[in-house]
Amino acid sequence: MAPGEKKGSSARRKSINFLSRAGLVGLTQINTSSNTSTSRAPTPNPQKSRPESPEEAASCEHGEKQQVVSEWEKEKKKKLAKRASMFGLGPPPTFDSSQDGKLSPIERASSPKPRPRTLQKSRPSSIFGSLGKRSGTYNDEETDNLATTPESPLDEGSTPPLEQGRSLGRTVLHHGEVQTSTGMFKKKKEYLVLTDTNLIRFKTQARAHDVFPTIPPAYGRSASTRHPSTTSIGSLQEVQSNNSRDSGSTRENRIPLNQIVTAYKLEDGRPFFTTEVVYLDEEYHGVGAVQLMLHDPKDADLWHTSIRAAAQKAKLIMLLPYPQRVIDYVIGILEHLTDYDPYNFKVFRVVKRFAAPRGGKNSSDDLTKLGSSVYYMAIGINKVHLIPVPDFSAPSRLVSPKTKRESYGIVELVAMNVQYTDDRFDLSFRAPMHPVKVLELAAAANPEIAAFIFKASYYVKPQWIDTTFMFGGPENILDSIEHFDMEEPDPIGHFERTLVAFCLAYNVNPVNVVYSIDSQLEEGPEWKLHPPANTATYSTLELLAIMRALRYNEHFHSISFKDVNLHALHRVTDKHELGTMAWTSRSGIPIEKYYHITHPARQSLLYQEVQALGLKSRRLKKMDFTNTLPRRRPRDNFDVEPETEGQAQKDPGCEIVAALLPICRAELTNVDWIVLSGIELGETDFEFIVPCLGAPRSQIRGIECSRCGLNDRLLQTLVNTVARQCATLQYLDLSDNPGRINVVEFADTIKRFSRIRKLDLSRTPRSMLSQQPLLAPEILREWRLKELLLNGIPTNKNTLNGIRAYLASEASDELETLQLEQCSLSGADVASLMVASSRKVGIGRPMQLKVSTNRIEKDIAEVVQAIEDNRTPTHLVMRMIEFSKEDHFRQLVEALRTNTTIQALDVSKASLPLDAGPETCGALKQLFAENNTLEDLDISGEQSHLEVTRFGIGLNDALTGLKKNKTLRILRIEHQNLGLAGANTLASVLEENQGLTHIYCEHNEISLQGFTTLVNALASNHTVQELPSMESDRQLAIKRMSITARDARSSTANGSRGGHGLQTSVRRTLNNFRVAKTSKPDVTSQDVDEAVRVMEERWEMQVRRLQAFLRRNRRLARGVSEDGDSDEEEHLYEEYLRPTTAMSDRGILEHVLSNTTPKVELGDPVEEHTSKKIPTVSLSHVDAVGGEEKENIISDDSPTYLKQTMPSMKKSPSTDTFNLLPDLQLNSSKSGSLELDDAGSGVFSMDSS
Repeated sequence: MAPGEKKGSSARRKSINFLSRAGLVGLTQINTSSNTSTSRAPTPNPQKSRPESPEEAASCEHGEKQQVVSEWEKEKKKKLAKRASMFGLGPPPTFDSSQDGKLSPIERASSPKPRPRTLQKSRPSSIFGSLGKRSGTYNDEETDNLATTPESPLDEGSTPPLEQGRSLGRTVLHHGEVQTSTGMFKKKKEYLVLTDTNLIRFKTQARAHDVFPTIPPAYGRSASTRHPSTTSIGSLQEVQSNNSRDSGSTRENRIPLNQIVTAYKLEDGRPFFTTEVVYLDEEYHGVGAVQLMLHDPKDADLWHTSIRAAAQKAKLIMLLPYPQRVIDYVIGILEHLTDYDPYNFKVFRVVKRFAAPRGGKNSSDDLTKLGSSVYYMAIGINKVHLIPVPDFSAPSRLVSPKTKRESYGIVELVAMNVQYTDDRFDLSFRAPMHPVKVLELAAAANPEIAAFIFKASYYVKPQWIDTTFMFGGPENILDSIEHFDMEEPDPIGHFERTLVAFCLAYNVNPVNVVYSIDSQLEEGPEWKLHPPANTATYSTLELLAIMRALRYNEHFHSISFKDVNLHALHRVTDKHELGTMAWTSRSGIPIEKYYHITHPARQSLLYQEVQALGLKSRRLKKMDFTNTLPRRRPRDNFDVEPETEGQAQKDPGCEIVAALLPICRAELTNVDWIVLSGIELGETDFEFIVPCLGAPRSQIRGIECSRCGLNDRLLQTLVNTVARQCATLQYLDLSDNPGRINVVEFADTIKRFSRIRKLDLSRTPRSMLSQQPLLAPEILREWRLKELLLNGIPTNKNTLNGIRAYLASEASDELETLQLEQCSLSGADVASLMVASSRKVGIGRPMQLKVSTNRIEKDIAEVVQAIEDNRTPTHLVMRMIEFSKEDHFRQLVEALRTNTTIQALDVSKASLPLDAGPETCGALKQLFAENNTLEDLDISGEQSHLEVTRFGIGLNDALTGLKKNKTLRILRIEHQNLGLAGANTLASVLEENQGLTHIYCEHNEISLQGFTTLVNALASNHTVQELPSMESDRQLAIKRMSITARDARSSTANGSRGGHGLQTSVRRTLNNFRVAKTSKPDVTSQDVDEAVRVMEERWEMQVRRLQAFLRRNRRLARGVSEDGDSDEEEHLYEEYLRPTTAMSDRGILEHVLSNTTPKVELGDPVEEHTSKKIPTVSLSHVDAVGGEEKENIISDDSPTYLKQTMPSMKKSPSTDTFNLLPDLQLNSSKSGSLELDDAGSGVFSMDSS
């Protein structure tokens, strides 16, 4: 191309730039050839780059000059490209010299003319850009391809306008001019184009038409027209790239539809309709938002629905909805929170909506909210987590942001509202004793979020028939829930899952909850709560989690809170309560409206939870609250007058009675057995007891009020009222109440109970004549009792005759327990009861007879005769029997040796005049060896401050009879002071006996040596399943070790202070020169602590060995082989099988002292002062004995005072030891001698001559 042509072409392009873009349409374009109108400098032919001849070499200089000019022009055009407009998404159309002056889209795309450039002032970078910058790994190549203007369609990397339109989307779904707000404070008018892949912002319609020819051009409108700028804050700031702050970047003017988090209507009270589009670029941290503000509601709805539909369609065709590093980031957080399960995990992108600022004012708090509004919503097993978007700038890993994550328990959800035509949805959570926390969110996947939350709620509460949260939203979400796969019934597993969910939601540790399930009881399976594992009592939140987990459970027929303190819920109210209380029956009937029962919202937490357990469970029959309110003290309500009732608060009662008995009366629950023992009841409680028990339809089956503090009036009221339940009452317990029973009235009432099964009147005073029987024989014959307990009631002759007659009749065939402890019975009375209960000689009746603390020694011969005749029940309990003569006890033991009916015997705490003699111990040995019936034996003693009962040292020899026993399974031998000898005897028994399964031998002063011997013996025993870890003996051994070590320390200290000052000084001098014998090390306080630590470690090691052996034996008892153990367990088991050396307490102390590091001890200042006052002793050198040369340990370099005072040393000819020469010269002209004692210490003696 000639130089003139190039300059002319350039002049034409520059002249067009000064015209408006609208005027270019009507101009006639000068048609030039593409070969001559290229904007690039002519590229030299590669074949002619090297001069082939001298003629061509002459023109090289001219070619180099052209190359320099070409490079300068390229650099200039590159700078112009960087300053292109932020709305320049492609080259402008070129114009052909056609008649009408217009070009077709194909001609525009193939036009060789570059787009005219205009220099515009770029928008300054936002000062809030640092709130969320995109990644530093920005792709400059893509920026150059999109933002720079290609100089020619033939250039490499250039994209024609039509091709750019295709890259931004093949189909234009919607377009139009919209007022937008994209930054923090600016709003303006832009032309938006929605395609099937992107939402693009153009400055004008003409530029949109340049890229998308299907959009009609704008006629008669200036491209420079702008909407006046006003201050407006968006809900999110636009975050730019770290590498590119140029606002003309195409990346910042287009939003890929698959990056849109939500498009929702913003209700900010402004006089136009606003739709906010929030997007998240997870590759470059492009977090931003744009607000579309329109005055026409139809246009606003059209834009809103179009963007939502296009974004949802674009996400459906995505191969990976989330980058892998984002998934790893979210999973890592949930695993740290122990809330991750791959089968119960889902993550969504959500936006937390904030209220718009009023009055158009902005603040730094609003800006902070804008930067922390995009979250990942991760739904785990038990919680919903809002995880802030991490820092994507690091290429290798994701950096956690400063924004804190939020977690909410799924069981805390109280309301969920989902918009049908919008992305907005609300979640309301409420923790106990806290107000509701409402999360105003928005997400494109809000129906999926709602459906998955429903699924997660069903997973953590599979047995709950109520969702316990209000739902408002499309019905198709509820329809999708029905397609969830239902799990197989697993009542215990479901309960544990629900319990863990409530505990984690309330931020309490589920490990602290201890419970058991017993399926062998009459009302089983029974769920029983035990005291906590790591704390003294359960907290309020722990009790709420436990009781709410038990709600709706249909597996347990009985729930027991016995001996668990429930004061944390008593009289504690929750004014924010919503959603979790049970104010309807299981079928959904409101209890306040139809049954006039007080609404639970006005009651305490204990009332609400106990009532909910009764209302929502159909199979629950029994509830045990024994000793659950130990601090409960009722107040008298008679002193509260109506006019002062507001000032003097009425006694609230125990709240358990008020919660259960009204729903029992209304027949809204199947609970018919209530245990209130150990809870003091007052007048308020009886306001609910009397109406309920007085209504026959209540159908109460059991009421237990032992130790309830009932006075005469309340006790008699209870007896008279419970008579209305005579058709159903089976269990009645009135024991240990201070009120007295009127026997006459009680007899008239009690005879109506035809179905009574258990009656407990223990320690209940009677107001009657002494000869009147408590239970008439005719009444007893009408009953089919299983348990009759009359402990602590002095039994007269008539009462005893009635009981004896009842035992002899067939009406007592179902009686299992008869307790007559502390009833002033003699041996003859007990023998008559045993004979009356016997049905056939030689066959024991399956009944438990408890006659402890009676005067059985009186007429003991009749008891012995009944035992010898085998006319006894199978279980006999005779505790705390005082034998005035040892012969009586020996006769009882000899009778038991031949008995074949007693299977369980309890003679614990038997008191003998002295320790058992050889004959008695021999009888015990024969009993252990020859009896083939006993399976459970208790011969424990008692040790207290007032009395000590034990058999003595002879019991150790008697235990050897167990080696031949094959029937005894349970042995209790506590408080018998067995010691080391008894432990060795038990160990020898374990090595041979193969019948014992449970041994209880605590409180026997067994040391570590004895405990180690027991564990070593257990290694070869495969039947024992229970052996205590001797915790009490362990504490006693540690205490004894401390005392022994301190005594040794004190004796050592006294011995060191007992010598003369001169003797101590000489000993110290000898020790300094290492000539004295090594003495025993002193015991320090550190040695005492070390000895205790060693003992604890060794004891703990034996406990681990013990537990390993017991686990092995339990598996063998269940029929499980040991082949299933892992290699680690097998190796550990083999290590435990090796016998451990039993070390005594003294051996442990000596072992510690032998390993003690030598310590430097300071001298006694008194001794130092005394030694200074004594005249200096001068030791002279003496010739060696036997012609040998003397050896002086003092060298020539020693100090002068050492040479003058140190005695001479000679080496003994027969040994290698040094001996001290005995001659000493004193300055006071006195002579003396220095001798060595057995301990190696020097003793100085003065010679008076």
